[in-house]
Amino acid sequence: MTDFANDPDYEDCLVTFFDVLGYRNLLNTRSGAEIRQLLSTFRRVSDGDATRPIRSDEMRMISEVHAEIVSDAIVRTRTIETQYPTGPLVWELIDLLHIQIECVSSGIMVRGAMTIGPMHLGIGFDGPVFGPGLVQAFFMEEREVIFPRIAVHEDVIERHREDSSLWREGHSYEDEQRHLASLLCLDDSGLHFIDYLRASLGEIDDEFSGWIEFLSRHKTLIETGLAEENAANVRRKYVWLKNYHNKVVNEKLDRAEPEALSAAEELALQALRELRIPERASVVDS
Repeated sequence: MTDFANDPDYEDCLVTFFDVLGYRNLLNTRSGAEIRQLLSTFRRVSDGDATRPIRSDEMRMISEVHAEIVSDAIVRTRTIETQYPTGPLVWELIDLLHIQIECVSSGIMVRGAMTIGPMHLGIGFDGPVFGPGLVQAFFMEEREVIFPRIAVHEDVIERHREDSSLWREGHSYEDEQRHLASLLCLDDSGLHFIDYLRASLGEIDDEFSGWIEFLSRHKTLIETGLAEENAANVRRKYVWLKNYHNKVVNEKLDRAEPEALSAAEELALQALRELRIPERASVVDS
């Protein structure tokens, strides 16, 4: 058996494997420049440190991100074996959240799976890219992540709970857990996924008005998918999206206190009410 922990060519990484839904249609409807710009989104990096990442002879100084993109097969890695603890899991989840926001704004949906495990990247990311972490992410995305969302393997959650090197310097586990709770949702099957509709409220410019605009694009994307003649398995994905969308909108409406609203806030809530998607399709669990 390979001893990954003591093999100098491997390093533990957060690994996310993506599938761009409807990629063939994308090739037939978008220009090369549009597709190039869209795929560049998956290289997004925000690590909370302006210092340019470097590597010593023994270990990377801070977390680094690398993306391999071949058509619609996208592999994104974030290194976690570092001398300076920047909180790589939280920053990676924030990046993935923004990737989903930008994809929805571009009219596409993605499905993905994040795992944690040994990877060969090369000191300067000169590859080749391979490792058990990627294999696990690939099979999880293919077999478990049925609906358009980015799921997070339970191993990632457990490792984060036990390994303080995944926390930001100066953070307690409670600090870290608060961040995770604001970014992740747990479905009825026990699968964690990035809660991009709720979490996006605090990440989009213009705050509530920007969020309303984002939800409007999300609604249009879903209604377009539901109106098309799609195979049953594709339609189920749009029905799941519809249920998730309506659940988030209804929650926000239920928490509003009408007597405390200004005129502008009442107009915003009216816009939110109009973003509910009519129940025209069969229901699946969200």
